[in-house]
Amino acid sequence: MAIFKPAQFNQFVKFRDPRIAAVLIFGPDRGRVREAAKSLVEATSGEDDPFNIVHLDDDILGKDPARLADEAQAISLMGGVRSVWVRDAGTGFLNAAKSYLKDPKGDGLIVAEAGDLRKGTGLRGLFEKAKNAACLACYEDSARDVHGLVEDVLSAEGLTIEQDARMMLTSFLGGDRALSRSELEKLVLYCKGKDRVTLDDVEQICGDTSSLALDDLVDAVFGGDLTQMDVQFNRLVQSGTAAAPLISSFMSHTNKLQKFALQVESGRSAKQVIDGARPPVFWKRKDAVTRQLSIWDSKSLEAASLTLAEAEKQTRQFASLLEALTGRALLSLSRRAYGIRMRGN
Repeated sequence: MAIFKPAQFNQFVKFRDPRIAAVLIFGPDRGRVREAAKSLVEATSGEDDPFNIVHLDDDILGKDPARLADEAQAISLMGGVRSVWVRDAGTGFLNAAKSYLKDPKGDGLIVAEAGDLRKGTGLRGLFEKAKNAACLACYEDSARDVHGLVEDVLSAEGLTIEQDARMMLTSFLGGDRALSRSELEKLVLYCKGKDRVTLDDVEQICGDTSSLALDDLVDAVFGGDLTQMDVQFNRLVQSGTAAAPLISSFMSHTNKLQKFALQVESGRSAKQVIDGARPPVFWKRKDAVTRQLSIWDSKSLEAASLTLAEAEKQTRQFASLLEALTGRALLSLSRRAYGIRMRGN
């Protein structure tokens, strides 16, 4: 029924059209996908309402497709509208949604998250063509998006920002909406009681040791430096850095690097691509990212994305093995980069 543009989606969040029984939110920016899904679910059913918000995953629906209709059509015991929130939607959800959308009942809303999907095929094709469904594509933030996010978050807290501080801040922030918002929330908390963000504030918070250590880990993995990969990963974990956000950071870098690689494969030099990147690559990392483009091509980066997506799925299934699964995935990528690098010498 609808292929939402961001402004249309925001309007739908505020004023839901009851004719739309399900919304698919997909794209390479997992943070933005999650943020959009969360805003829609909370606007429909309230914040963290255990009675009206039901969480399902693709594996459950693969085993029991009828569960989707059962949950969407169930009557809320406490009043209000139920939301069925499906994460990592795939084949299981596709089969369940095909059946449900033929004749949806009740006023419940299905909100499904998925990764990047090809236009007109599979799950995306179903939602693009269905008369009672809608979809929203979430791509990585552009430089304009990042500037807009900075302005929105800071102005909501009554803060302005100096020009040099803004330039440095946007260089730290990347295309992943969730990570960018997390950095901005830390900055806002640090500047509480002030009315202006300075360059020193940005350096103290967004350029902190943990952020720099994460950059070192990313560069060690994609540069194929096995020793530094092990050192930096253990250093981050021992310092108290949670393992879960690491995979999200690596997925964001992989998506960014793949865009760069496609530009190099179209005929531009790696230096031209890096110098012209928007949002800009932080100047201290330009050499490292340029070297990574000599190791990874777009095809190998697509395989890296699949490795990270599988690792993310496993960490949700086996939370007690979070650190081990994350470390194994990063070691796999680092070995792959090392092998490519050695074959090129």
